[in-house]
Amino acid sequence: MKRTKLYFILCSITLLLTGCVQDRTEISDIALVTATGIDYDLEKNKYVFTSYCLLPAAKSTDKVGGLSEWVVSATGSSVLDSARNLRSHAGKTLIWQHNKFILIGENAARHSLYEILDFITRNRQVRLTSYLFINDGEAASILNMKSETGDLLFNDLLGKIRNEKEWGKSINQIIQDVANWSINPYRGYVVGRLSISKQSNTTREVLFLNGGAVINKHRMSDWLKGTDVLVVHLLGGKRNWNNQMFTETIPYQSNKVTLFFKVKNQVIQSKFIEGKPSLDIYIQLTSTIGEITGPLPFNNPDTINQLEQEASKHLEKLIQKSVNHLQKDLKVDVLGFSERLKQHHPHEWNLIKNNWNDVYPTMPIQSHAHVEIEKIGLIQNLGEN
Repeated sequence: MKRTKLYFILCSITLLLTGCVQDRTEISDIALVTATGIDYDLEKNKYVFTSYCLLPAAKSTDKVGGLSEWVVSATGSSVLDSARNLRSHAGKTLIWQHNKFILIGENAARHSLYEILDFITRNRQVRLTSYLFINDGEAASILNMKSETGDLLFNDLLGKIRNEKEWGKSINQIIQDVANWSINPYRGYVVGRLSISKQSNTTREVLFLNGGAVINKHRMSDWLKGTDVLVVHLLGGKRNWNNQMFTETIPYQSNKVTLFFKVKNQVIQSKFIEGKPSLDIYIQLTSTIGEITGPLPFNNPDTINQLEQEASKHLEKLIQKSVNHLQKDLKVDVLGFSERLKQHHPHEWNLIKNNWNDVYPTMPIQSHAHVEIEKIGLIQNLGEN
């Protein structure tokens, strides 16, 4: 009798249980969004929202490591509208938590970067640690490219970012930093530039990181060359230059010497004279000889001393040229000098801040570089130990 009662109780409980099969999402039903592109169509006045996705279980001829690539786009009157319209095109459940890149087309960046950043930072599904790049042409074109290595485009972009510290002429910024800079009305900033180029020996297009885009007052104002981006690294915060290594070729006598440089220390001093600000930039670098075009008497201490002096002069000119370009040509404070003056000279800053757009382009800024050659390599000259 007890067993019969227990049986009926268990049957009753079973009838009350609800199944979860219909609410379950199969892995084949999802798409992992790993990169997002935002463009602006000037003719139609429409935004174009593009997602580069990885399909974990889809069958495709483009498989790499068990994953396949899928790119989908939609248009709308706003960034949000175009993103919502993407749902009507997608036959998968889009998962945004894996998004690592935000690519913005040049037209969209020049039209209104504020609206784009507002959408991104309000969206809880987008990581604030995602990288933001501006590219020549349309972002959708880049997301539809195949990588040069044959790997996933997502992995190819990550590799290019890792290589930045060994080159210095490209830059990557995360959304969190960009959002913080954008609220400061006195300064601009630089984000990375993605470009497409054709290889010299083939017609194949390849993707590369080089230079940057200058952002001022919520819009892109101009492109920046790779050498100028290098100076942005050198004169930025310690996290910019601490692990940065770059090369420069120095003319010396009848030879050319290529050196590896690494920043040892960097100090920016500011002062006010009769109510007018001025800055002095001091940068110390260590270097290693990478190659020479002809034999040099490195066993003579004067050779090293002279080469250090030439390298110091070369870098001073390089830094000063870029600073002049940013200050006098572009007239955008991408290095955050206004923040330094506000922090170290709050009283004087309050007197000039309303006229900062006029003060900054004419403010005296002087660069000073000091280079020490620590190593000459494994040999002094070819054939010598």
